[in-house]
Amino acid sequence: MYDKYMVLREDIQSVIENGVGTGFEVKLRIPYYRGVFLSLVEDVTVTFNSTVFTRDQLKFSVGGDTYTFDEMATMSTLRWEYGEKATVFVPLKGGIPLGLHRIEVSVTIRVSYMGGGRPFTVVLENVSPMGG
Repeated sequence: MYDKYMVLREDIQSVIENGVGTGFEVKLRIPYYRGVFLSLVEDVTVTFNSTVFTRDQLKFSVGGDTYTFDEMATMSTLRWEYGEKATVFVPLKGGIPLGLHRIEVSVTIRVSYMGGGRPFTVVLENVSPMGG
């Protein structure tokens, strides 16, 4: 539905802590026309070039707080609202290296009237370390 707006190039950047790249962040817009409770976000995977990062490796931040996906499964009062950017931290030693890369993000949420989880996927080609 809103898959193509889920991630923009400028919403991807390396994370540097104490001068060392620890990974990168992807800012996500919800790919659905309304917000959802965090417990309805079933899965997120991020593929960097050919390396797949799964929900057990990722951290999800929304509303200023950071959660694991197991923690989110029990959160039936906190919401990810339409238009709000959530941040997914991807642990990648050194951060995003120089050069151009392929990043694929897939978000599975349970949505009204669709039963089960609905995956939304966006692929960005030729992404540079600065999000461009």
